[in-house]
Amino acid sequence: MFQVENFDDEFVQKLVYDALVWFSLHGLVVGDKTYQKVTGTKLVKSAPIFNELVDRVNLDAKFIQGCLSRTKKAEFFTSRLLDIHSNHSLVTIIHLADICLGLHRSDYMLDEDTKSLLQIEMNTISCSFPGFGRLVTELHQSSLRSHGDHLGLDSERVPKNTSNSQFADAMAKAWLEYNNLRLALPKELISKGFILFALL
Repeated sequence: MFQVENFDDEFVQKLVYDALVWFSLHGLVVGDKTYQKVTGTKLVKSAPIFNELVDRVNLDAKFIQGCLSRTKKAEFFTSRLLDIHSNHSLVTIIHLADICLGLHRSDYMLDEDTKSLLQIEMNTISCSFPGFGRLVTELHQSSLRSHGDHLGLDSERVPKNTSNSQFADAMAKAWLEYNNLRLALPKELISKGFILFALL
């Protein structure tokens, strides 16, 4: 892995300027942080474990209601979500559904002391960042096409990022399953949108 300190200021400023121009031309307005490949690999391997945890918690209505009971008293938005969640019909539908779709995103911050990435948040039905992720990949490829020789890096080695199309495919598949399920479920539950909520 190369160190930025090994490059002269003029080159670093050119690299930063080119990246900022690319950001502005492609609508990418969030920051980016580099980290070692081994850290990224660990994060990818841990994702299914966190996804399973979220799924199991989601299916335990008593646990959710109990843990958030104090928050429900203090915060209106959470209170309304818990009211929806406590609806017996919804909980029944969640348990009856053969599939549930979770589109999760974990947010991390770099701990300066340990240089470790620490998970600070996990979002469910998170659909905006797959598009940004694809753009970050394209930025890296573009930067390496322009400066890869100087950096000693190959743009072709940047991993492909198809998260935006994978998320769209997952939502389309859930919608198809929703249409199949609604043929067998009571109309009053379908009209309230409970099934789609349970699947998504």
